[in-house]
Amino acid sequence: MMEFSSHAQLQPAQQRMLERWHDHLRHRGVDVPRPEDFLSFGGISTLERLRTVLSGVDERSASAIRPALRELRSKKWRRVKPTPETSQTRTPRVKATLSVPEAELPSLWRKRIREMRRLRDVQDQGLLDLDDRQPPATSVIRNLVGTLRQLAKSCANRQLPAAMTKDAVTAWREDCHGRSMKPVSMAARLKELWIFADWCDEDDDMLEHLHRMRGRYLRAATSDMKLKDAWALENPVNIGDVWVRAEDLLAASHDEMAGSAARAQAILDAACLALSVVCPLRCGDLHRIRFGTHLRRHATGWSLRITTSKTEKEYDRPSLWPELTPFLDALLMLDTAQPDLWRAYDEKIGQPIFSHDFGETEPYVEWPSRCWRRHFGTGEHIVRSLWHSMMFESETDEQWIALALCGQGNGRTAQAYILAGARSRASRRGRAKVREHRMRTTAQ
Repeated sequence: MMEFSSHAQLQPAQQRMLERWHDHLRHRGVDVPRPEDFLSFGGISTLERLRTVLSGVDERSASAIRPALRELRSKKWRRVKPTPETSQTRTPRVKATLSVPEAELPSLWRKRIREMRRLRDVQDQGLLDLDDRQPPATSVIRNLVGTLRQLAKSCANRQLPAAMTKDAVTAWREDCHGRSMKPVSMAARLKELWIFADWCDEDDDMLEHLHRMRGRYLRAATSDMKLKDAWALENPVNIGDVWVRAEDLLAASHDEMAGSAARAQAILDAACLALSVVCPLRCGDLHRIRFGTHLRRHATGWSLRITTSKTEKEYDRPSLWPELTPFLDALLMLDTAQPDLWRAYDEKIGQPIFSHDFGETEPYVEWPSRCWRRHFGTGEHIVRSLWHSMMFESETDEQWIALALCGQGNGRTAQAYILAGARSRASRRGRAKVREHRMRTTAQ
């Protein structure tokens, strides 16, 4: 049986509860309690009292009680049916006014969208297909469909046929201007329309029109301050500040009751921030990392190997920084009664590392960014900019470090970062030369 800590400080009622729990485990013949052992012990109130007792004498079991409590609460919520009174007070779903439903798009568009999605699924599963076209990433397809729905709505408002024509694109652009859409966003949407037009084999004149329009908005966007730059001006945060916040969250988790949602949230947030710093991946990659599949534990620490969803390139870090190990170990031992790290690792192989429901489902794609917003008021993608900004400030050519850490696979984007860094260093050196010359002139 498991070894339990001394419980001399327990109240008589807590002492009796602990003895009942020990008898329950002996009767079931288990050493490490599983969720079903807790579920067979009692209901929600009983397990909540047991968690309070175990948090002082057996922290591992207290952590493992959280899945059982969540299952009981979810069953209770499912049993509660809304009354006619409460149903009538619900806020009705707001009908979309800026777009049409996907089902109302032209049949040819819907056919091409299905082709894109099917080929994307085939390639994501590593299968082969007779159609050798390269489909966009899943996120691009999702955004592209949204833009097409807006385009169709603009056409409907003006009694125009929903088609990829110059008149339709002009109508859509007028509506976007009416909503004060920024030039950089307009350029992104026009790129999506170009991708779809190319997929549909539209004529070269239409493709050139979309390309030309996108170029105009990109040039207009250069005079606008980027959101990340505006955030940086108001929030002078650097990589070190993020790491300190992660360490504070991990330390605060030890003060929370074992098995509580507050402790789990602190550990999840701490690990998310710390892993974002060490491996500044895009949000679409960070949220889908799994134990044993991508993130592996070795005798000396952790390693990460994942294929990025945007560039489809391999991001391989054979040895993550040792400073990250306490965060990932805490994440590994969360919600498990296994006293041994390796047994807990074997138990969690294949589970998403940021799962909030004990590995049942993968966390939604925006969770890492929402974690960042809770603590810094901006999405997770900003960490990539923080790394590049820090390398810009270096007087040596260290931009390659940020590019490697961020897994920057787009050669054109990488060259833009390198050029920006070189210009920044040249500007600082030029100002230093001017100051040096003025000092010499003044001294004479």
